[in-house]
Formats: sequence, structure tokens, C-alpha cells
Amino acid sequence: MPGSLEAILRPRSLAVVGASSRAESLSGRLLGNLLAAGYAGAVYPVNPRAETIGPFKCYPNLRAIPTAVDLAVVMVPKDAVLATIDECLEVGVKGVVVITAGFREAGEAGAEVERRVLERVRRAGVRMIGPNCMGLINTDSDVRMDVSFTPAPALPGTVAFASHSGALGVAVLEAAREVGLGFSQFVSLGNSADVDVNELLEVWEHHDGTRVIMLYLESLPGPRRFLELASRISRSKPIVVFKGGRTAAGQRAASSHTGALASGDTAVDALLTQAGAVRARTLEEMFNLALGFSSAPLPKGRRVAVVTNAGGPAIAATDALADHGLTLASFSPATEQALRSFLPAEAAVGNPVDMLPSATPDNFRQAIELALADRGVDAALTITVTPIMVTPLQIAGGIASARLPGDKPVLSVFMTNSRFFPEAHGISGLPALYRYPEAAVEVLAGLAAHAERASRPAAAAPALAATRGAVIEGAATRGPGYLPPRDAFALLEGAGISVAPWRAVQGRGELANAGRALSYPVVLKAFGEGLIHKSEVGAVAVGLADESALVAAFEAMRRRLAEASVEAEGFLVQSQVSGGREVIMGITRDPAVGSLVMVGMGGVAVEVWKDVSFRVAPITGEDAEAMLAELKGARLLGAFRGRPAGDRAAMIQALVRLSALAASHPEIVECDVNPLLVMDDGKGCVAVDVRVRVAG
Repeated sequence: MPGSLEAILRPRSLAVVGASSRAESLSGRLLGNLLAAGYAGAVYPVNPRAETIGPFKCYPNLRAIPTAVDLAVVMVPKDAVLATIDECLEVGVKGVVVITAGFREAGEAGAEVERRVLERVRRAGVRMIGPNCMGLINTDSDVRMDVSFTPAPALPGTVAFASHSGALGVAVLEAAREVGLGFSQFVSLGNSADVDVNELLEVWEHHDGTRVIMLYLESLPGPRRFLELASRISRSKPIVVFKGGRTAAGQRAASSHTGALASGDTAVDALLTQAGAVRARTLEEMFNLALGFSSAPLPKGRRVAVVTNAGGPAIAATDALADHGLTLASFSPATEQALRSFLPAEAAVGNPVDMLPSATPDNFRQAIELALADRGVDAALTITVTPIMVTPLQIAGGIASARLPGDKPVLSVFMTNSRFFPEAHGISGLPALYRYPEAAVEVLAGLAAHAERASRPAAAAPALAATRGAVIEGAATRGPGYLPPRDAFALLEGAGISVAPWRAVQGRGELANAGRALSYPVVLKAFGEGLIHKSEVGAVAVGLADESALVAAFEAMRRRLAEASVEAEGFLVQSQVSGGREVIMGITRDPAVGSLVMVGMGGVAVEVWKDVSFRVAPITGEDAEAMLAELKGARLLGAFRGRPAGDRAAMIQALVRLSALAASHPEIVECDVNPLLVMDDGKGCVAVDVRVRVAG
């Protein structure tokens, strides 16, 4: 653990400043939780109007405490916080948790006080959690500290949890008890003025008692640092993230395809995916995933056995398996024969194993053991609908008594009365419990995906770096806006991305030379600030076989643009490239995360299909491969109907090079390479159109 957080997470002594003798107050509840947890260190309540609070001797101020104090929990009114912090620093407190609210979240006046508090603690080298938080918990057996005011103390376990929201933290701890989810440590970050989630990740990476990290985030402070840490940690410890604030308020207007497609929290989604974090879309999913990761081993594959006493839920589970990229395992004849030996003749012994409503606890035990012993099975799912002859608790006991291999996860679904669940949590050896098959399958898919990622060799850091060139330097002097085509194409060429040969022309007299230089057939395009989607205003003409066709197309194009009141700044004559698959690559800039790179199936319908994938730039070849795998249209890049596969390697290289360009040139706020034509395997890829917008 970083020494700077030792005094906060593992204090040998602590003071509660602003302690109240009223048990129903927040500080009274906090002291009650501290007592109930059995904290191993010394506790010093501070209240000038009380001599004792509960079993504790009370002190009028911190100076009166006779021994050194590691941690001060500050619960005084906001107007007294600054003086309390000064007193903490005066007596040598090493860490503070400021629970008091009314700071940055309350407006500029509170923000100013928060800045002054932060300035003081940092100058003294003291670390601070909060302000505006609900405290923290450490269930380690040698600490047993609960300095929170939650009404439902955390169960001990292996999940470390950090939350930006104190109220949500309380709700999560309460709900966690209902599902049997236990915690190693919990930290309510509040305003994260000093200690942020990245520093907790560093702590929990090396904390032996933590198996899973669960985060509720409302922002990503230090997103680049988060990406670096989470990419490393998630290979050994799953990181489950619920990110709040996925609203349209975060969207911004954008004129490019890439910018329009990167609306909402696309940047956060890209960063979490790239980091290997598991993103939960709902709080329930966050619970489910954390419960599965904390209690089950990782599978070696995606083949699942389903053991049930009801056919309908098994069908629902089968559909869910297919939806999540999992498969029903195929049993060996020996497994089916063994199942048949003790199940009724009417039972189904294929997969799913439907043992009928009369199934006994021992039937479940035997069936699970046989299914998991089959070499064709990687994981198992049990589904129990309220049985007829026995109770759900008896079925749970049978499942818990099964001898389970250490490398094959089992999850259990009980579709029964809600009273069953709190009673069942006391059954030793029972797998993680879920109410519906779809939820359990979603967790199995998360386990499988994490296992696959963790088993792959760690990707090297991006090796490419684009050199800053005269194009961007020149653009910076001209001010914000779109680059002229010659500069945009030159930028791509400088990054090592092939472009179709072209010539810029202003008038009819330059057409002949341009056509001869490029050789026919050629394409004619108009360009200018107002020409974003050229095909919509007839600003593109293709298949021009000779000079007369080029001239005719030029004149017709000028007339169309004039009729549409669109002014062209100039025209491009470009060699026509045929036969490739259309792909789009792009760059957009997110104010929090930085430059993103995008890839998708290209052409005029890109914004209709929205078949795209984003990552934070720069990326590795492995990142680029993963991006392509996410595209629904990725099969179009492969071989089909007698046509050879596209040059996937060249496309990946182009995407990596574009990401290096984005990372090295933060002035690029939007870029579309649309289309990038991916030629047949071994023949490369070529950009035939590009637009680049730079900031001022």
C-alpha cells in the first residue's frame, strides 16, 4: 500500500471530531458502527461539551488527546472545517476524512473553502478523503474499521468498492447484504479533492484481501492514468464499473461523421473497454458481476451446461447464452448414460438437463458433478423453479454439497419466493445466487470475457509516434477550421497512410494537365467549408474516362452548386481506385479523455448503421484488432462469394498510424477518412477522401 494512504486505510488510532452523544445522529451512528466492527485501534471522540460518549472518554479538542492520532474523521459544521483542519495539522494527524458537506458541490463559496482545505493538507503532506463523503470501511481482520454512517454495515468479503456518491454507497452496502456480497474495503470518495479513484486502484492492486474492484463513478479524474492502471490491474483483478451521467447533456454538435458518432459517453465507454474494465449498465448488473467475480473461478472456455427442474427457464437460458456468445456444451455419451442411470425416463439428459419438477436435492448434486466432470463443459448454470416435493432451501443444500472443480464456475438461479435468498446465504458452499437466468448468463459471459483477456499476453505500449510536421504548424498560424485538401492529404501521407493520387484545380483550364498527370479514369470532387457531405449536393463525379468527360462533369458540377447556393473553394481531380471495401477511420477529441480514434464500415450510410468502434489514442495493433472484432460488418472484410479477403493487416496498420497522428497532434479536433478502401489481401489500403478540422 502506498505509505501516504496507510494512515487512512489502516490507522492505529483515530479521532472523531464533532462526535455527538446522540445515537441517532450521523456521528452517533458512525461511532456505533465503529464499535460493532470491533476496531482494533484506539478511538478518541472530540466534543468540548461531553466527558464520555458511549464507552469512550471524550476530549475537548485534538490537542488534549495524550497520544498521536493517525486519522481524524471530521464531522463538524462546514464553517468549522478549516479551523479543524489547521488543528489536525498542528498535532501531526497523518490522514483526514472530511464527512462534512457544503463544499464544491454547493457552489463557488464552498469551492473556495475546499480549495483552501486542499492547499493546507497538501502543503503538510497529509492525505484527505472527501469532503462530502460518508466515510470508509476496512474489514481486514487486523483492522476491522467502519467509520461510516451506513445503517447496514458491510459484510466481510473480497470486493473493494469506491463510490463518488455517498447516498448511493449507503444503498449499495444495504443491497449487498441482501445478495450476500462482501467487501474487503469501501471508500466513499465524495468530492475527491485529494485522494481519487486512481490512488485507490494502486492500493487495491496489491491488497491481498481484494479479489474484485467495484467502482461507482460520476467522472474519470486523470483518465490517462486510469487507463494505464486499469489496463494492468484488470488482467489479475476484475474491475467492474458503473459510470453515472450517461445523458444527452454531454453531447456536442459535430459536423464530421466521427464527431457525430462520438456523442454521449462514447469516450468513457472506449476508455473502459480499452482498460479491460467490465462496464455495468445498471446497478443490478454491477452487483451481479461483482458477486460472480468474487465467488466463482474463471472458465477456460465458453461451453456451458444447464441443469434444471423446469424446461421453460432452460429455454430462456439457452437464448441468453447465444445472445452473449456462449454455447450449450455437448455431453459425451458416457455423461448422458450416467445421468440416465438415476433420472426418470421422462427426463432430458442432453443439455439442458431437465430433471422435471420432481427433482430431488441429490439429483441436482449428482447432475452438477457429472456435467462438470465432462471435458466438454467449461461452466455450469443451475436453474430451480419452486419444487413440488421439497423446499428450495433443500435444493440449495444439494447444490452446495456437490464436489465442484476449482476451474469451472457454477452459478445458481432460484426462481422462487424472495424470502429464500436471505436464508440461503447461510448455506456454506452454495454458488452465487441469481433470480433470473438472463442475469446469471450475463455474469457467465463476463467471466468468460475476462478469462480470455487475462490469458492473452500483455500488449506492448504503442510503438508508433507521428512526427509533428509543417502542416499542423502552418494550420496553427491560420487559426481554427478545416485544412485545405492538399494539407489534409499531406497529413495522412506524413503519417504513413496511402492516399489516392490527386491534383487540386481552380478552373477549367487546369483540368487537362491534371487528367494527363493522373491517367484516366478519374474522379472529380468539389471542396470547401460548406461541402461536408459531397454526394448530397452532387459534388462528386466518378468514372470520368477522358478529358471531355472531365470537362463536362466540371461544368455540370459548377451549375449544380450554384443552383444549391453552395460555394466551392476549389476542385480535386483524383485517380479512381476501384475494387476495395469501404471503411471509415476517424479522429475526434473528447474534452475529458482526449483524442479518440474510430473505425467502422464506411460509405454514405455510416451514420445510419453506426457500426463503429472507438478507442483512446494511441492504440496498439491488438487494440485495432479488437476494434474490428466489434464491428457487425467485419465479415465484409473477409473472403466471401469467391472474393479474397481484404488486406486486414494493412487496415490495422493504417488505423494504428492514424491513432499515432491523433495522439501527437491534439490540435486535430475532427478527422474523417471516408472512405478508406481496403483492397484484396496483400494489396494494401488507400484513402480516397479526408477532412480534417483543427482548433485555433
